[in-house]
Amino acid sequence: MSIFWHSVETVLVLFLMGAAGFWLAKRDILDSGTRYKLSRVLVEIFLPSLIVAQLLPAASQSDWKSLWIVPVMAFFNLALGMILGGVIALTAKRKDLVRPSMAAMAFTNTGYVPIGLIVALSFSRVFSNLGYDDVRSGTGIVALYLVVFSPLLWLIGYNLIAFSSLKELQLKKCLTPPLITAFVTLFLAFTPLHKLFISPEAPLQFVFAAASMFGDATAPCALLLLGANLATASDREKISPVFLMHFSFAKYVVAPLISVLFFVLIVRVGFLHVTPLLALIIILEGAMPPGLNLIIICQNTRKHLPFMTSLLSWNYLIALPFLIIWLYAAYYFLNNSTFLNQ
Repeated sequence: MSIFWHSVETVLVLFLMGAAGFWLAKRDILDSGTRYKLSRVLVEIFLPSLIVAQLLPAASQSDWKSLWIVPVMAFFNLALGMILGGVIALTAKRKDLVRPSMAAMAFTNTGYVPIGLIVALSFSRVFSNLGYDDVRSGTGIVALYLVVFSPLLWLIGYNLIAFSSLKELQLKKCLTPPLITAFVTLFLAFTPLHKLFISPEAPLQFVFAAASMFGDATAPCALLLLGANLATASDREKISPVFLMHFSFAKYVVAPLISVLFFVLIVRVGFLHVTPLLALIIILEGAMPPGLNLIIICQNTRKHLPFMTSLLSWNYLIALPFLIIWLYAAYYFLNNSTFLNQ
């Protein structure tokens, strides 16, 4: 089976799970109350459990000399997105949309969609052909990326949309259960305490086993909610097709291409030796659609909600073929390039 078809299959897995959530919402099975409660379970239990189950072994066993590139690329993609978002809005002569466009371009879905892709990849033969013997390492890297992005969303992204100064509310929102869990997990991973959970004779191995079982529910739950939220999004604004085309081209072509070139430059000059898995995740993170938390921020601030709802609804449809293209490009690039051995 061709690499391209593997790429299509991987993205179709995500599409089907999101479509299931869309269907359940349209049938009012996933109504607003159910979605709210399920999202709380996701944030309070499933995602923190996934972070513990995936980040603790990955962090305690990984060569962290190569993982410094994760926060570097997160900051680079954030800055690049803000610049491109501002340029797109100014080019369209929509000064009123400069700040929300910057936020939508910069703050992407760095957690649930990449985790879903990594889990879907674990069912593909290409995953093993590239030497990916453990999906845990991939989700651990995504969790590290999320550690950087999550507080920045509520500090910078919130204030971009709200056009306000830093407030205590945003500081509190930074301290989410997944973020706190990530910091605690990293602390455990870098100390002998991790042996209490993951060593062969670990006395608290049952805690790690429970976290692993809960964590397995993260991707399907998140994708169901993603589809359901898109199905029930209301208060939409009609967006100019020209603006949408320019935004999408910058989001899924220009930004990922510049991000990949920057990453390759770092590797080429000898600053970094990376594994294929790390390179794959770095490439994919640069091509993710906007994060759905932006809609929550717009609802909280009562600003730009119709624009953001419409923009994200269109973007999750537009993103599907581009995810396939970038996944295929990453496969092909990593299989036919010697830059990882530089």
